[in-house]
Amino acid sequence: MREIFKIIKQHFILLLGTGLFTYGLFSFDSDRHCDKGSFGGLSLSCNHPATFYYYDYLTLILLVTGVIFIVIGLLKMRKKEGKN
Repeated sequence: MREIFKIIKQHFILLLGTGLFTYGLFSFDSDRHCDKGSFGGLSLSCNHPATFYYYDYLTLILLVTGVIFIVIGLLKMRKKEGKN
């Protein structure tokens, strides 16, 4: 019975890591940058609009935590396979 709970814990750690990583991967934000050109503030329209995507600090923490849990889960599974 104890062995079954260890297996469930290993799989849960791997599942948690995969979920955190996937959620963090698709939680990017976007913003728009507007280049006014050579006229500076006189131009009311964007000459070269650009959209950029970025990750905020919380999302980066989720990504790193997810990767750490994935690695821990895989190492525990590999260690168990080595015993058998």
